[in-house]
Amino acid sequence: MNINKHRKNRFSWAGVLRLSLYLIACIIVIYAIPKESKFKYEYQKGSPWRHENLIAPFDFGIYKSAAELEAEEAEIEKNSKLYFVQNVDVQVGKQDLFLADYAQSLEKNGLKPDTLSLETVKNTDIFHQLKAFVFSTLTDIYAGGVVDNEQLLIKEGEGQEPQKFICVTTESITTQKPVSGIFTTKSAYLYLNNEMRKFFASHIKKVREQDLKPLTSIIEHLQPGRWIASNLELDVVMTQKVIEENINSISLTRGFVQKGQRIIYKGEVVGEEEFQILESMRKDYEQSDSNTGKWYILLGQTLFYVMIFSLIYMFLRTFRKEIFYQTKYSALILFLITFIIVSMSLNIRYGLVSTWIMPFLLFAIIIKTFFDTRTGMFLHITTCVAVAIILENPFEYFIMQFIAGYFLLMSYEKLNRRSQTFLTSVICFAIYTVVYISYQLFHTGIIDEINWKTVALLATNSILLLVSYPLIYLFEKTFGLLSDVTLIELADSNRPLLRRLAEEAPGTFQHCMQVANLAEAAIFKIGGNPHLARTGALYHDIGKLTSPMYFTENQVTGINPHDKLDYLRSAEIIINHVIKGVSIAKEYQLPTQIIDFIKTHHGTSKAGYFYAMYKKEHPEENCDEKFTYPGPRPINKENAVVMMADSIEAASRSLKKYDTETIGNLVENIVNNQIANKQFDNTNLTFKDIDTVKELFKEKLRNIYHARIEYPK
Repeated sequence: MNINKHRKNRFSWAGVLRLSLYLIACIIVIYAIPKESKFKYEYQKGSPWRHENLIAPFDFGIYKSAAELEAEEAEIEKNSKLYFVQNVDVQVGKQDLFLADYAQSLEKNGLKPDTLSLETVKNTDIFHQLKAFVFSTLTDIYAGGVVDNEQLLIKEGEGQEPQKFICVTTESITTQKPVSGIFTTKSAYLYLNNEMRKFFASHIKKVREQDLKPLTSIIEHLQPGRWIASNLELDVVMTQKVIEENINSISLTRGFVQKGQRIIYKGEVVGEEEFQILESMRKDYEQSDSNTGKWYILLGQTLFYVMIFSLIYMFLRTFRKEIFYQTKYSALILFLITFIIVSMSLNIRYGLVSTWIMPFLLFAIIIKTFFDTRTGMFLHITTCVAVAIILENPFEYFIMQFIAGYFLLMSYEKLNRRSQTFLTSVICFAIYTVVYISYQLFHTGIIDEINWKTVALLATNSILLLVSYPLIYLFEKTFGLLSDVTLIELADSNRPLLRRLAEEAPGTFQHCMQVANLAEAAIFKIGGNPHLARTGALYHDIGKLTSPMYFTENQVTGINPHDKLDYLRSAEIIINHVIKGVSIAKEYQLPTQIIDFIKTHHGTSKAGYFYAMYKKEHPEENCDEKFTYPGPRPINKENAVVMMADSIEAASRSLKKYDTETIGNLVENIVNNQIANKQFDNTNLTFKDIDTVKELFKEKLRNIYHARIEYPK
């Protein structure tokens, strides 16, 4: 009574834990998804409006398209002025250098430097006039401005088109100057040199004869290039700042739609203008949520995702009890679904990558690897709905992922070869491409509307599916699951434990091999995991390693140790091979699913021979428990088929005659006896499955023990 109560409490707590996992997953998803309202209409440019007549429900501005905004930004950058900073110290320094050069030139020609001011040019000699003229010309040059290179006056990326005006900042005062008045260092030099020669030519007739030679010498030896330097420096920061301010001042709208105004009628084609108006309405609709509206959005999202997770809960509880009641399986499924929805939500919120690049089909591959196709299909469709509803293009995304996932799940074999991952990636890309192109052509009828960048993103998506191989190994170890890859590795007869079985108990090893062949063929026939059945069968009798000679298949000398033991002791040794097998399996770190075969291959049956002999001698004694295997009974198809194959293969060795009748009777008696003892009640085997298995075993045994011709000596 206490034991039953304990079991009820245990199962109750397990149920609470499972329900808690679903609640936690639902809460995480609701917290992570965007809280903005979603525009309920779906539309595409160039396609008919498939909804009812649309009338503006509120006032909103018509937003400019991305192309229009880019064009305006380009126009601003094209027409924006360059900003320069003028350095007044350059002019002062170069004019002082000129005065020093001029005074030195006078001294070289035997003339004394004059002491008159530059403004006093009237009634003075020609030398003072020349100095004043050059000084004034330098003032004009630097007042206009000098740059190092004319390329500074040309905006990059605009076809080398020169600016008409620039802005020059001098001592915190900014003025606009025509580019035509700006000198480069080269043009300033040529201008000054030319002006000096003009001065000489215009004054040569007025020069006294004794001054002509010194004046000519002075003009020839002066170096105008020494007095020219750039006094304008491009202010990149200010130039860019003004451009950015002008771009930020661009109006985002170019029109206005009033409440009650017609937007589009049903059946009308969504043209460029209608598309932009619809996009504007959608944008305002999703951004104009009030606090009350956000609470309603949260309520709607909560109800929706509670229903989604409830569907998953009910499906697994009703149709996949073996998955539902294994907490680790539920944890894996909920983790994957939650991770996908949260990842997509974060990507939408922060705009990390394109939606099409995220490998959604990884979910279908992982589910199909560990579970069956029907489970994979239901979970795939449910997750598609849960993810698509938070996207801007939910219907297109759902169609893409649903069709690709359906093809994948229907054609994808469980991952047991590395080449499968590559082939799966190629197939998924092909399906994605066909579905995307057909969808675009179906709605637009214009091949130019196909965005080939999206196709490239889908190719990247398909390449990312290659990570499924290491991911499956990671989930396998994290959640204690078992993939076909691991099963194939465990079924290798060169594994240490199987090699030890072959060497220390060769008869048992051969028995296990035969049972594995029978079980694998039967499970393949009735549906199940052949790799699991085969691997479990290979290890089901490893407990016999502790005392191999007590089992008839290993007794090659004709000596039977049981002859010296009483029936109770013999039964104890025989039954203990199950307990010892579990211990050895744990020592070699075999997966739980394989250990289940060791525990269940005799179920709660009895050590028949010794029980019958003991009962014959002690007919009054109730000794059932002493001769009963500890169990439990098989919990799935694979366990049940291995139990049948084990009993039938062992019993078939004792037949004196091998024909259709004797083999048929043997199989029928053993299986019917197991059914009568309720050994298969905890499995999902049907009577049709059992009949199929029995017929297959009969056929296999007839093939094994068929009569052979007698060869001549």
